Amino acid sequence: MTQTVQYVRIQSKGTKIGTALQPLMDDTDTKILNLLRENSRMKNTEIARQVNLTERAVRARIEKLVKSGIIRKFTIETSPVGVEGIVLIDTQVGRTPAVKEKATELSDSVFECSGEFDVAVRLRADTLNELNRKVDDLRAYPGVIRTSTLIKLVEEPTGVRWGK
Repeated sequence: MTQTVQYVRIQSKGTKIGTALQPLMDDTDTKILNLLRENSRMKNTEIARQVNLTERAVRARIEKLVKSGIIRKFTIETSPVGVEGIVLIDTQVGRTPAVKEKATELSDSVFECSGEFDVAVRLRADTLNELNRKVDDLRAYPGVIRTSTLIKLVEEPTGVRWGK
């Protein structure tokens, strides 16, 4: 059986007495995660049927995975709609962290990068005008020297499934 483990401090009456390995996930937890990756709206009763547990046991395991931070959010994946772009941002020295933080208000895909630009931001919008407004918002941030925007024209399916 495969297990993900984490080092934890064992305490007795507030005194640290050592380090131990505590399993975070077992094979059943992994199966539950994979089912939720396929369909984050799957009912606990259906998950329970597929992993041979009770609904209550599945609910408890999901709550444990959320509490431990393994599951961070439940979400949906949509077909590509609208327009998508990557904005490369050149920042003033020492301003990169502030620009990255501000950019997270517009996108959940913000990366510090090396090379000619310091930050990359992936933006999605329903229209080209809306995307342009978001780019203009990024350009107005203090510390931004210049930007370069790449608009996605075509997405080719790769057959790669992320998260498995």
